[in-house]
Amino acid sequence: MEFLISAIVLIGKILIGLVVLIVILVGGWLAWAAIVRARITHEPVEYYRGWDGYWHPISLAHKISKEEADACHAEGSVYLIGYYRDRKLTRVTKMLKGAVFFDFEYSYHPNGRCASVKTTNANGVVKVRYYDRRGRGLPENPRGFW
Repeated sequence: MEFLISAIVLIGKILIGLVVLIVILVGGWLAWAAIVRARITHEPVEYYRGWDGYWHPISLAHKISKEEADACHAEGSVYLIGYYRDRKLTRVTKMLKGAVFFDFEYSYHPNGRCASVKTTNANGVVKVRYYDRRGRGLPENPRGFW
């Protein structure tokens, strides 16, 4: 019986050690990612083929050149235009078939969190969402991504 209790205690200690190790690794990874993001510089206008995630501000992905964006425009395929100021994404315009598919305009709190998003869809419908200083959407915000 003592052997069984000792084995259970040892397994518990190993599990606690694994949890601590995982927390340390995840924390280190998040810190590394924050440092990498802080070092990224942007041109005032950049072009992209897509984005990641459905939160604001959106994360633009697959950067392309102006020439590639012009080619996408000519063939009617999708691309996005990102506008930056003070290392912050201030506006995103998605182009599809030579026309604006959606447009997001961002403002920020002094702490760097998103303060508001003005969304305009392809039909010209405008919705504005507001966020508190912690980046949480306010309850009176319109529903949905658009």
